[in-house]
Amino acid sequence: MAGGRPSWLFESGASPREKGLAHAVALAGVAALALAGRDLGWAWWQWLVGVVLVYDLAGGVVANALDSTQRFYHSPLPFAGNALQRFVHHPVGLTAAHVQPVVAGLVFPGGAWWWGPLWYCWALAGAVVAHRADPRWQRPLAMAVTTCGVLAAPLVAAPPGLAWLPAVLLLKLVLAHGVVHLGQRVTS
Repeated sequence: MAGGRPSWLFESGASPREKGLAHAVALAGVAALALAGRDLGWAWWQWLVGVVLVYDLAGGVVANALDSTQRFYHSPLPFAGNALQRFVHHPVGLTAAHVQPVVAGLVFPGGAWWWGPLWYCWALAGAVVAHRADPRWQRPLAMAVTTCGVLAAPLVAAPPGLAWLPAVLLLKLVLAHGVVHLGQRVTS
């Protein structure tokens, strides 16, 4: 672990520019949601949930791809954590903790009832595939899972305003987080 206080979002080695990039992409996601969602008729609390969703997922794509985050999540936990911390630190555990598609499917009506569970399970399956794959197969398999998800997403009725969620979720959890970047492989 690099110097500084550990962070579950960026780890302690992320530079201000790296953090700024993740926050900038998150804000771009919020702006895109605001522009695309002008006629959605969401209640204020739905807008709040939507903003939190897009901020977390869009910014998380960049944050999970940072070297500091990769070192943190793909190395042994650098401190004696409790059971929840150990679970979330595990590559598949972090993905399992991302229940956003299920929450979105419940909070935003209008999509297929199984839309949220489908994308939750798709991301979880992608994380399992990437985690269990031989290192040289991780990236191609994660690309395959993500590409198939992006291609399938328009075929499943999404809640209005959330058609972007499956692609960004898969980018964040399967590609950015699930694949160990070159130079980050740790043998334990």
